[in-house]
Amino acid sequence: MKGQLRNASSSLPKNTVLGTWVQRILFVVVMAAIVLGFCFSAAAQATPPFPGAQCRDIDPIKLYGGNEWDFQIRREGAPVGTHRLSFHPGRDGVQVIAESTITISFLGFTAYQFDYRSESLWQQDQLAKLAVTVDDDGDKTTVTARHDAKTNSLVVTGPDGSETLPATIFPTDHWHCGVLASQQVLNTITGHANRVRITNLGLEKITAGNGGATRIAATHIRYDGELQTDAWYDAEGRWVGLAFKARDGSSIIYRCLTCTKITGNTQ
Repeated sequence: MKGQLRNASSSLPKNTVLGTWVQRILFVVVMAAIVLGFCFSAAAQATPPFPGAQCRDIDPIKLYGGNEWDFQIRREGAPVGTHRLSFHPGRDGVQVIAESTITISFLGFTAYQFDYRSESLWQQDQLAKLAVTVDDDGDKTTVTARHDAKTNSLVVTGPDGSETLPATIFPTDHWHCGVLASQQVLNTITGHANRVRITNLGLEKITAGNGGATRIAATHIRYDGELQTDAWYDAEGRWVGLAFKARDGSSIIYRCLTCTKITGNTQ
């Protein structure tokens, strides 16, 4: 019995030391895994969603391959309108004009008409001026904005009055992929800032071009929060698609027409 106790007593320190070293090794392994996991996660989050895009210091004419970028607007699969972006460089910056027209007919009569025009001036990736006119089936509204150099802010006036927003806010014109790092955007129809959560849903194929026979690779971006919509961008950061629900619940899709001439990424 005495010998058994001695043996047990003499083996206990060895097992304790061994257990301590095993715990230390396991601790190091676990911590290494956590650190590596964090690094890989941070690297994944830091990786731009578009392999060829910088999303800053954008030259839109170079990026979009010309002065115009066109979409066909479709409602529940049927064409109902057009959306055109046009870029005009000047000494004061780049003027970007966005124009949309939607006409819904019933029995040969116009049942609904929507017209939208946005004129914005961009200086070094920042919105300097904005003027938007909307005719929503006879209900006309305007939104204007200007950069205030003294306060380095954007003063926005819309249907509900004026408010001051950060100078770095992006409007909901989508063409500039810098917006994808935002947590709020300027709604160019309401004149209000909308808080959003923007998520990258990954690469997929979307329909493009006249007739819908062409499919291009694009990254699917989702806006949640006070503004809910889906947008798509190609590998260079060009805006190539949009989808959202209209007030009546119908599905609206913007199908890119010009992009098939420049992306070269067709199937």
